[in-house]
Amino acid sequence: ADAKLRAELGRGWRVAAIGPAGEIGVRYATISHDGRHAGRGGLGAVMGAKNLKAIAVRAAAKVATADPRSVLAAARDLRERSFGPATAKYRELGTLANLLAFNAIAALPTRNFQAANFEGAPSLAEQPAESEVAGMRKVARSSCASCTIGCEHIYRVGRGQKVRVEYENVFALGPMCGVSDPDAVLAASARCDDLGIDTISAGGTIAWAMECAQRGLIDAPWLRFGDSAALLRALDEIGAGSTPLGSLLGDGSKRASRTVGADSQAFAPHVKGLEMPGYEPRTLHSMALGLAVNARGADHNRSGAYEADLSGDLDRLDGGDAHVAAAIVTEDRAAVMDSLILCKFLRGVFTDPFAEWAALLSAVTGWDVTGAELHETARRIVMTKRVYNIREGWQPEDDWLPGRLLNEPLTLPSGRVAALTADRLRAMIDAYYKSRGLDSAGHPDPGIVDDLHLA
Repeated sequence: ADAKLRAELGRGWRVAAIGPAGEIGVRYATISHDGRHAGRGGLGAVMGAKNLKAIAVRAAAKVATADPRSVLAAARDLRERSFGPATAKYRELGTLANLLAFNAIAALPTRNFQAANFEGAPSLAEQPAESEVAGMRKVARSSCASCTIGCEHIYRVGRGQKVRVEYENVFALGPMCGVSDPDAVLAASARCDDLGIDTISAGGTIAWAMECAQRGLIDAPWLRFGDSAALLRALDEIGAGSTPLGSLLGDGSKRASRTVGADSQAFAPHVKGLEMPGYEPRTLHSMALGLAVNARGADHNRSGAYEADLSGDLDRLDGGDAHVAAAIVTEDRAAVMDSLILCKFLRGVFTDPFAEWAALLSAVTGWDVTGAELHETARRIVMTKRVYNIREGWQPEDDWLPGRLLNEPLTLPSGRVAALTADRLRAMIDAYYKSRGLDSAGHPDPGIVDDLHLA
């Protein structure tokens, strides 16, 4: 669709298109632009429901900035800083470098969160001395517009086809499903791109189904952890929607687990219907809170609380008030960076984030904004999302994690037991509510709702 529209419309046009999964309403269907897929929450299905295959746009004119010289100076400064050590990992290795690091500290969800270490991690990780993925299969490095980091690492799949490889898609289609064959994981990533589905939700839902098959809860004896062919077959059935299993998995793990019943909801890997990313909550307690209370569900891009867990400043296995404060800080920063359309991988280059972001905003818009005002705006953004959720039917129990994560402790290689109890999570959520100005049920004061004009 992209190629045909560009050929028909001519130069200067950009195209956002859905794949076959969006056309049939797979609930985690994405929208693709230049090979990048957006819409973990299923925006592709929304387009499909409207009989929209693609949207083509072209800029009519260049948008003027309030202070072009300051904007140019800021851009040059950011460019220079983006070549520093804070972004070196993303330039040199990409986010896939996280795989071995997380595996080493028992933070790599494996086989639908049944474990936190994956024996096949070395064959999937970006380590030339150990990895079968590295070497000649890597063909390029790609960047977003005007970006100097280039975190996207492109790999060859089969003959002529290429796929972007990042930590999340390798985690979801590899360790989460117990698959260690790098060729199969790359092929599965490419298959998701072709179908137009989110790799995290696809991997999480298939991993849930593999465990259901393991327990005899669904009739799919071929669907087993570690089976590369089963992974690819499941993706094909989701994309076609022509089999009962494909239709079931196309609904995502939340709805599918309600259909299957039994105890399958306890190990369905989602928060608010959004499948969980590659962070083990039992060994990353700040991140556990961030995922539980996030308005969008289990989205690591809306809560970067794992930064606090990995900083060494907190005991990541013993969540408390300090973890709550850290989760709030990262949530506020993510809200502003998203609103300013700043890359999250630049977060480490700012020494005084809100003040520097206010200066950038002022240069572009001409608004007189201070860092303190921008910080208050961040809180309002977070609150607005919560009020919207409440208006649309949110319930207090939605701020929670799957039962498995609260009832099944992990024994680490060190011998230490990692447990996230319901009581601990409840205490952190209560502290989060209090700090955010919410009542014990997670609702804001009516005056706040009036101020946001969302009553």
